[in-house]
Amino acid sequence: MAVNPAEGVSAAPVCEMFNFPFACLGDPSGEAYEAYGLERGNIGRMPSFRSVWRGALAFFRGHRQGLPVGDRFRLPGAFIIGPDVMLLWAWRGRDASGHAGAEMILDALDEINTEIE
Repeated sequence: MAVNPAEGVSAAPVCEMFNFPFACLGDPSGEAYEAYGLERGNIGRMPSFRSVWRGALAFFRGHRQGLPVGDRFRLPGAFIIGPDVMLLWAWRGRDASGHAGAEMILDALDEINTEIE
């Protein structure tokens, strides 16, 4: 499942584009984010040098940000939840640019699968 801080509509195109085999949901109230310990950024954590630098790199690589939706101060995170609803892996961003990359998440899945076998 993928959870977006806005209504599920904004996450749906990404899930369709990558043909994810799971639901893409919205969490505009922030309940799921709070349940997993994701924080809201503040003025000291949002415009960090790292986030500005990564934003500039993304811009010059041709990536453009759409209109902001949902809680723009919610810091990013990624979680792997097992079938028994147990938290198996967690990544909590320390600033606005702290997204877990796909490779990091896939490596965590591989490690979890190795431990299970």
